Amino acid sequence: MKLTDVLILGPAELEMVCEEYPGCAVGDVSPSYSLIKQYRITIEVDDENDYYNFLLDNSMATSSHNFYYRVRVDKNFYERIRRRKLK
Repeated sequence: MKLTDVLILGPAELEMVCEEYPGCAVGDVSPSYSLIKQYRITIEVDDENDYYNFLLDNSMATSSHNFYYRVRVDKNFYERIRRRKLK
């Protein structure tokens, strides 16, 4: 399935995402003079939880619009993330 997300990233983090998800489509949605930018990425994933785990494992979860939204509106997702953090 296709997943589209908006992330606030520096160059190194963007490179990590592109290495993990080869063929991802990246669009810049912030001014060109910013070092830290917002990027719209579209990737193919089998399970969106794998994507969220990747963000968590690489300390990028809070830069993700989708992750932040899911934590706020989906109680089950919130509880799963909270339990993972407590481990």
